[in-house]
Amino acid sequence: IKRLMVFVPPRFGKTEQNTVRYPVWRLTQNPQLRVIIGAYNQILANKFSRKARRIGERCLELSKERFAVEDWETAQGGGIRAVGVGGGITGQGGDLIIIDDPVKNREEAESEAYRERCWDWYTDDLYTRLEPNGAIILMMTRWNEDDLAGRILASEDAPNWTVVRLTAEAEQNDPLGRELGEALCPERYDLAALQEVKKVLGSSSYQALYQQRPTAAE
Repeated sequence: IKRLMVFVPPRFGKTEQNTVRYPVWRLTQNPQLRVIIGAYNQILANKFSRKARRIGERCLELSKERFAVEDWETAQGGGIRAVGVGGGITGQGGDLIIIDDPVKNREEAESEAYRERCWDWYTDDLYTRLEPNGAIILMMTRWNEDDLAGRILASEDAPNWTVVRLTAEAEQNDPLGRELGEALCPERYDLAALQEVKKVLGSSSYQALYQQRPTAAE
């Protein structure tokens, strides 16, 4: 798989597993791999990169010359570059690009100007950094049907993407094989807890954020 979207509700560990630990594991398999981590701003992207570097210190041979939190390397020339939405990454290619929730909150999600900015960043900056045979992982909690995932899936590039939608409550053809209505991670949020969340958020927001089915406000 070269293009993968993973839709997961908030607070279910997608960042820790896929943005922090997965690229380090990939670097243990190939220390020359060049990884780009994108997030909604530079501060958050740096946080992810810093956590990955701490893990990498225990299992990788790191370069002593390039050790900045936003741009660190292995001794073999691979490494991680962190960038926020709108940030430039000129001069750096990526064998693996991981985009982790490029939208911060509801206000940004509902802003057409921000969605346009995010799309331009993806198409003009981030995508152009992808190396031949490179892979992209986009992980999101869906806020808006016109978010970055929605725009990609509405574009001519859509057939190239594999989509994994992990809903808080299992639906038909659940990718994990759960029974209908079964909670995604009952150890964290059982069905009773999810119902309390639904009461607070309302049905529309719950469907978007927890069931990954955003709809237009109208």
